[in-house]
Amino acid sequence: MMRKLNQFVKQVENAENIILYNFYNGKSIKYSKVNFPTTESFIANDDIYELLKSEEFLLENFKNPYQELERTLQLILLVHEDCNFRCTYCYEKFEKRAMSLETANDIIKYINNEIKNNRSKYDKIQLSWFGGEPLLNLKIIEYISSSVIEIARKNKIEYSADMTTNGYLLNPRVFQKLVNLKVKSFQITVDGGQKYHDKQRILKNGHGTYERIISNLLLIQEMIPSDIFIMLRTNVGEENYKFMEEYIHESIINFGKCENILFAFHNIGNWGERNSKIIEKDVRFELASKVIEQGGHTVPFIWSMTASNLCYASIKNHYVIGSDGLVYKCTVALYQANNILGRIGRGGKLLISENKESLWVNSTETEECKSCSVLPICMNNRCPLKRLNADSLQYFISSKDKTSDMILMLEKQNLITYEIGIEV
Repeated sequence: MMRKLNQFVKQVENAENIILYNFYNGKSIKYSKVNFPTTESFIANDDIYELLKSEEFLLENFKNPYQELERTLQLILLVHEDCNFRCTYCYEKFEKRAMSLETANDIIKYINNEIKNNRSKYDKIQLSWFGGEPLLNLKIIEYISSSVIEIARKNKIEYSADMTTNGYLLNPRVFQKLVNLKVKSFQITVDGGQKYHDKQRILKNGHGTYERIISNLLLIQEMIPSDIFIMLRTNVGEENYKFMEEYIHESIINFGKCENILFAFHNIGNWGERNSKIIEKDVRFELASKVIEQGGHTVPFIWSMTASNLCYASIKNHYVIGSDGLVYKCTVALYQANNILGRIGRGGKLLISENKESLWVNSTETEECKSCSVLPICMNNRCPLKRLNADSLQYFISSKDKTSDMILMLEKQNLITYEIGIEV
């Protein structure tokens, strides 16, 4: 029988080694060219062949990743749709305010009924706290969290939560409360050093926010549990790109020793009404490399290279619920008509249009998709919003041409799953 890697395995090489990355499950293997000059010679080794087989590098029967992802009931909750910031590139209109206790109770009832009536469908409940600024409504976060944690306990189902916050109100007392409520990850945006950040991420009154955010993070970093991380996101455009080296150096001094604070860089887009000066080249790899070279820690690129990172809007049982009870699929397209599915009714009944939802979750792989190496992390629906707005049957994953760079970055981040015949 011919020994052959499956179509989802990509091979990348540098001067000394070859890396095999499996898009089906996110596993990777690095081996020495000296010991195995060709892929054929590598696979020919019986022990290695058994490893490849056990880790599905030789997979023949493709399993749709959505089957696993749909076993999580995920709700992204906009507990407050106003914000204490007025960032220059923000797309939100801030026309709504805090989620009421009545709406919170409807959400709790929905979760309880869904799990109680369909327990066999689910392995996990995931709540994502979003806004506006979610920490403007901390009491409702505490109220919903404690109730849903109890529902999970009674039904013996896994529970976890995450939060996207601007960090201004995330002092040590609040952070500890959220940790106790099983919030496992936080995303906070810091758009460079103080001079630039305070031009872009400002309070309603126009004052800067950098000092307060950094002060909170300096106090928090000593108390972060080992299983919790904070992602510092930096949106990079033409105006702040030239200050990135200085920002990275300063940030490494502040947070470089903390393995639970991870840096991530993203090209800025024209998300709001103000036209930002964007950079055409992808800055992620260059700036992440600079962080690693200085001893800092970056968000693993592998997170965007696995099926588990498929867009939440493309998955069944994943919804966004606004502060007023409106139900959406996507947090970016809050004002787009086909994104508003309906609302959560009194008593926790989900009153939504199945036809509208199907636009987001139903996508058929084309013949080109079926032969594509990145199919498991795309499924022709990596971003259903882009697919819908393009009115196209084919959606090409935007970073498909960057996968070799991503795999080599895994090596820099020491995230290769197996190393065989590598001399240290």
